[in-house]
Amino acid sequence: MALEIGERWEEIVDGLYTDVIITDKHGTIVYANDSTEYWFKMNKDEIIGNSVFELEKKRVFYPSVARMVIESSQKQTLIQQTRNEKKLLVTGNIIYDDKRNIEYIVCYSQDITEIEKMKSYIKKVENELENVKKELQYYQKLQMEDSHVVAKSPNMQRVLSMMDRVADTDATVLLTGESGVGKSLLAEQLHKKSNRKGEFVSINCSSIPESLIESELFGYKPGAFTGASQKGKVGLVEKAHNGTLFLDEIGELPVNVQAKLLMLIQEKTFYRIGDAQPKEVNFRLVAATNVNLEERIKEGAFREDLYFRLSVIHISIPPLRERQEDLLNLLMNMIKKFNKRYGRHKDLTHETIDCLLRYSWPGNVRELSNIIERLVLTIEEDVILPEHLPENINTAHLAAPFIEVGHKSLKEILEATEIRVLKDAREKYNSTTKMAKLLKVSQPTIVRKLKKYGL
Repeated sequence: MALEIGERWEEIVDGLYTDVIITDKHGTIVYANDSTEYWFKMNKDEIIGNSVFELEKKRVFYPSVARMVIESSQKQTLIQQTRNEKKLLVTGNIIYDDKRNIEYIVCYSQDITEIEKMKSYIKKVENELENVKKELQYYQKLQMEDSHVVAKSPNMQRVLSMMDRVADTDATVLLTGESGVGKSLLAEQLHKKSNRKGEFVSINCSSIPESLIESELFGYKPGAFTGASQKGKVGLVEKAHNGTLFLDEIGELPVNVQAKLLMLIQEKTFYRIGDAQPKEVNFRLVAATNVNLEERIKEGAFREDLYFRLSVIHISIPPLRERQEDLLNLLMNMIKKFNKRYGRHKDLTHETIDCLLRYSWPGNVRELSNIIERLVLTIEEDVILPEHLPENINTAHLAAPFIEVGHKSLKEILEATEIRVLKDAREKYNSTTKMAKLLKVSQPTIVRKLKKYGL
């Protein structure tokens, strides 16, 4: 039995990559295009005239979409397995006669074998990510109970090692590093590791007007000046007695106050404003800055003798871009922290994590924290996708090779770039021929490189 079809129409359908099968209302195949031979490993002359029920029993394909259409009298779409281990997304459409009875069933499919493989790969990656999360939780338990500093990278391990060595001393410590690297957090950790029983008192020297900073630091006697409180004021230096005084942004301290700070460090005494009697104080001084103090000394904006007093122990905090080993740990910690704080249940896909890991984080840990908090608060879905990220982070992979300069060899950078390009091309096309056309290379070159990188 053969279906009468115009020659041109049949020629067009035979040229399709996907298989097209047409059956009558009883499930007997009346037409099959040339592609069916590839998908079902049968000559199409063997297929035509056969019953879909018989072919289904022989597992040429299973299940049969035509059978399901006949049984339900409705259009059907399902995933079908073929005898050569292919997976097809098959649709069965009905062609009615003049009386609205089923006359023919047209079945057409799309190969989803690679998509199913990709699903399997994604599941594998998700399982690996889950294992990484468990590993991170394990390492977090190993850290001291009061510590929130992530230090898996050699750079940060050196920083913490130095802090451990000087924690129980009275030596003045100068913390330097870019804005947002976590100098305040490290200063507080230094205080917690010390034996000091007093408070950790922090002051940001750049946030207080020059006219007020002296009274904030040293306090004043009652009625010491116009507008002064009649009760007087205890300064931050006095509050830090037996504790730690942390002066953040020390490079912004006015020169006249620098002289009094120098005396305070040397003598451990100070004068309240309006008081002629010195006060003794016992504290540990930790200072921090994101500016080059040696340059400020050349400019006459910072005292050289004060600099030498401050930098007895000088600890340089590396920027986040030099702490790649810490970045994933920080991401997971922050997601957990902000989920707990706001009662959310957000999670990151591995593609989102990949984008975040590739970004250079010029604002360091502070920028990372702000971005994660914003995502947890503003994204409606529980899963944060790459498209939810700010554009400069979502496109960070374009600049990734330049970020890696100095950390990897040229060969490693080129190979990593080649792998990313191949993956992007494969996301667009399943066919190596189309990938080759897209990348303007030969198809054997694509096949060889995919094999080289195990893609």
